[in-house]
Amino acid sequence: MGKLFIVHPGGKHIYSCKDCKTPIAAKRDYIGRCKTLVNGQGLLFSSSCNVRESHMSERITAFDAEYNIVRLLSCLKCKAYMGWRFEFCENSEHRYREGNYLLFPDNLCCPL
Repeated sequence: MGKLFIVHPGGKHIYSCKDCKTPIAAKRDYIGRCKTLVNGQGLLFSSSCNVRESHMSERITAFDAEYNIVRLLSCLKCKAYMGWRFEFCENSEHRYREGNYLLFPDNLCCPL
């Protein structure tokens, strides 16, 4: 199966997986909050590490019922569901989300 290599995102304040404490994102990469249909609010990051991305899928992701093409994210170590990565946003006002990572706060240990 091979050896699992865990990457540290760098920095002092790190968001990590709630279940296995694997580092997922750095506080310096935090962009802001984002509304979703699934969990209410998500945290938007410019980069993330130690996540496995699924195949692209189309899904309704926001309260304004817009379709987005996303990749589902899971923890590299324990395979817990973390959120998704935006590949394409239908609404031109939300194009800033493309290429960014939406992580759910319920699945993260937040930095101190």
